[in-house]
Parts: sequence; C-alpha cells; structure tokens
Amino acid sequence: MLMPINQFIIRCSSSPWKFALLFVGFFSSLQALLFIGEKFKPYAKGAKPFDLQNSLHSDQIFMQLANYSDQAFSLYYIFTGIDYFFPLFAGLFLATIWAYVLRHNLPGWYEYALRRHLFVLLLIPALFDWLENIMLLITIAAFPTELSGAADTAVIMKQAKLAATTVAQITTAVIVIAGIAITIKRKLTG
Repeated sequence: MLMPINQFIIRCSSSPWKFALLFVGFFSSLQALLFIGEKFKPYAKGAKPFDLQNSLHSDQIFMQLANYSDQAFSLYYIFTGIDYFFPLFAGLFLATIWAYVLRHNLPGWYEYALRRHLFVLLLIPALFDWLENIMLLITIAAFPTELSGAADTAVIMKQAKLAATTVAQITTAVIVIAGIAITIKRKLTG
C-alpha cells in the first residue's frame, strides 16, 4: 500500500505539471474551505465550521450545533466533502517538495526515504483530518442526541492533526532551507 503512494509522490516530484496540479488542488480546496467558512457564519450565529476552530473543545460542539440552521447543516456537509480532498492535496504537496529537494540536494537521504517509503509520512495529518471529519459527521448526524464520545474523539483527532501538520510544515521548511543552503554552497564553491 505504501509503495504505490510513495511512487506517485516521486512521479509528481519529477514532473512540473504534476507538481503544479497538486498545488492547484491544494490552493483551490483551501480557498473553497475558507469561502464556505465565511458563508457559514451567518447561519450558525457567527460560528465557523468546527474544522476551522483550532481551539475547539467537545462541549462547544453541542452548544454550537443548537444554533445551526438548516442552511448551516447543508453548508457543513459541503465543507466536509471538500475537506476530504484538502488534506490529501496538502500532504501530497509537502511530500513532493520533500522528494524534490532531497533528490537534488541530499541524495543519500533521498535514497533512504525512497527505500523506506518515508514520503508517505507526510500524509499522516490527512489521516487525522479524515478521522476528525468522520467523528464530526457522526456527531452532527446524531444531533440532537449528544454523542459525547464521538465529539471527544473528533477533538482528539483535531489536536493530533494540528500537531502532525505543525511537524510536517516545520520539517518541510527545514528541508527547503537546507536545500537552498546546499545549492548556494554548491554554486559558490563551483
């Protein structure tokens, strides 16, 4: 399972148009989520969709759901549909950056990551995001019955997603900076 995904990442990192398509998918899905998030607020008494509330606590979920209009529920379902694509595009985009930079600047590390299918690790935030989405959908679909366990699990998955995303972004930044430094050094030393 990991090898085909890893190979897809490698192919995308070797093709400017595939890389561009990943960026377009990432950027357009993010913009769609932010757009719906703003359209959502008037139908939920000013609340954003749960996915856009990074400091969300499970007790807030039910308080906010009580203020959802029918339009808010409809918009949330559209939002969630898009939110299955966004983390996938984001993870693939970061993994492709890793593969490209390592291949061109740190070939030993690239071979190590390639052999162990490590580029797939950048999809871990997507897995947590999908689990968060599933638990929130279960919670919303059951409302007005309050499924506290599902809401608590959604918040745990949200926190895991945020932590994994932070690690992915920081390590990507470090790899890009290292790649730039190696490229500059290579040009200066001829």
